[in-house]
Amino acid sequence: MFNELSIVSTAISSFNNAALFSPYFFVIGFLSIPIFYATYIYGTDILARLNWKNNIDSKIGFWSVLFLVVWLVLFGGNYAVMRDGISLLPMLIAIVLFVSIIYLVKCAKELNYLTFLKDKKSRFITLAVLLILGVFSAKPDLFGILLQLSAIICGVIVGSRFYKNFSDVTASTLIFVAMSILILMQPEYFRFGQLGNLTLIHLLGVLLVGFLGTTALVLKYTNARSKIYESAYIKLKWLFRILLALALVLFALTESVPVFIGLLTMLGMDEALTIYHSKQKSESLFKQSWAWMLICFGIIIICPVISCLGLIYLAKNSSNAKIKDFTDLL
Repeated sequence: MFNELSIVSTAISSFNNAALFSPYFFVIGFLSIPIFYATYIYGTDILARLNWKNNIDSKIGFWSVLFLVVWLVLFGGNYAVMRDGISLLPMLIAIVLFVSIIYLVKCAKELNYLTFLKDKKSRFITLAVLLILGVFSAKPDLFGILLQLSAIICGVIVGSRFYKNFSDVTASTLIFVAMSILILMQPEYFRFGQLGNLTLIHLLGVLLVGFLGTTALVLKYTNARSKIYESAYIKLKWLFRILLALALVLFALTESVPVFIGLLTMLGMDEALTIYHSKQKSESLFKQSWAWMLICFGIIIICPVISCLGLIYLAKNSSNAKIKDFTDLL
């Protein structure tokens, strides 16, 4: 009756059952609306106080990914809820950590955030913080501690020697979309509900992050050419729309990761076709897609700081995107 394992299992089950009927991330996001509104209204003042006059993309990307890494490290360690002993999730989390640390170290060098490491005492304190984060990241599982700590250390080594330039928006978007896929792989690991019983609100949250991330990437790397014949364009658009509708229904029924990835791929192809057929594309919509992705992602992982960073970036762009601007891409 008082077996510890049964008590823990009951507690986990109760948490998941509660999450099914009242998604915790949705409740927290709803209650945070006053904070989000104030952040958006005073976004330009916050930027001025932070003295972020230049390299806004790099700074927003750096701090949002940094908070993601801290959240991922401190929030991890729930290896007891793995559905099987050969789950790929720990390895994939380590890969995301590794890539994120590479991005953070390279970005920190460009923004001159690492000047404090010239002092030997500062280097020792930084190393101690990394070790403490690694130890607490996957307690009490030794495998998790070693795996995540190794990912962080290897990321620091590679990032310090990585000199190839890449877009901050692209790198951060890929990291956030990858994290959304990991959350979908095993929602109970991230306290995101229960596999097979996700509500429409759960699915909508993940879909929004995927949609906005894909839209940001497509808008960045697709140029408007206006070279497709109108008849061929209409037929291709309806083909993609039918495939997207079928994939959306299949995803809602199965909550399958391959279906989700296929859905985002077809969405990207559909949007790329629209932009390629257009005479011009909106640079403002690209920036706002990235900002809204940060906002939605911060809400679904219950990390309001990431959402606030997205709102600050959104406030910097004077023109507001409308839902019609996004639906026109479809």
